[in-house]
Amino acid sequence: MENKYLSYQLAASLGTPSFYNLLGDLLMEESNSNKLIIVRADKERWIILDSKGYNPKKLDYDTLEELTLTLEDIKMLKFPFNTYILFDGKFEDKILLKMLMMLFEKEESIYEKYRLEMVIDRLSYQLSGIENIVKIFSKKIKEEDFLDTMLGIISEIFFSTAGIYEQNKLIKKNGKLMLPEDIEIFDTMSKLEKGKSCNIMNLSDSNKAYYNVFNIKYIIPYLKEGVVKYLLVISRDTPFEKEEAGVLETIQKITQFFFEENAI
Repeated sequence: MENKYLSYQLAASLGTPSFYNLLGDLLMEESNSNKLIIVRADKERWIILDSKGYNPKKLDYDTLEELTLTLEDIKMLKFPFNTYILFDGKFEDKILLKMLMMLFEKEESIYEKYRLEMVIDRLSYQLSGIENIVKIFSKKIKEEDFLDTMLGIISEIFFSTAGIYEQNKLIKKNGKLMLPEDIEIFDTMSKLEKGKSCNIMNLSDSNKAYYNVFNIKYIIPYLKEGVVKYLLVISRDTPFEKEEAGVLETIQKITQFFFEENAI
């Protein structure tokens, strides 16, 4: 590797916004490429981290194939942290490739550290919300007050928009994101009738697309005498972390129990 100074800069910039720009410069030179793209799979999207010699039409794609179809004579290398490098040159420096492996592994560990710190902060806040829910709903409460209070708590502790639907029509909402006035429930979501929540991520792509328009992440049913009376719809423009999903499941069980027992 001839450009040692740039590689040192690269290591020093790990975790900063300039990292991918420096990385793109280094890889263009080392591979003698005319075009080079660094892309990462992030949940269901492919995000362009840097592009040299190629002007992408957008910065994220539904599939990697959607991006590669716009390129000609492209080669691809896969690295840790779901990272791919697309290029039209040639990598001959095996030391560089090993260094990239280590850098992306280190970047992933840094990302996971920050993610866990954020999740811990959120979980602390959300767990305190569970305590409030138990205090408020463990005694008899008017159904109207139950719904209003639940909407406020859910939207606050999950930084989301929450809506209540009765017979698939929106009757209450708390939050700024848009929700449909009438919500469609597909045949494959019959488990709602049994009191089980629906994680939109688990639906088919065609059904999921309908809910994604409104950033809907979860639908939770509330039953009276075995029949669905209300649907709680949670919308958020960021994904739920797996740890948050566990907290939501706990809140669902608590509120469903208290709704059947104490909402009058």
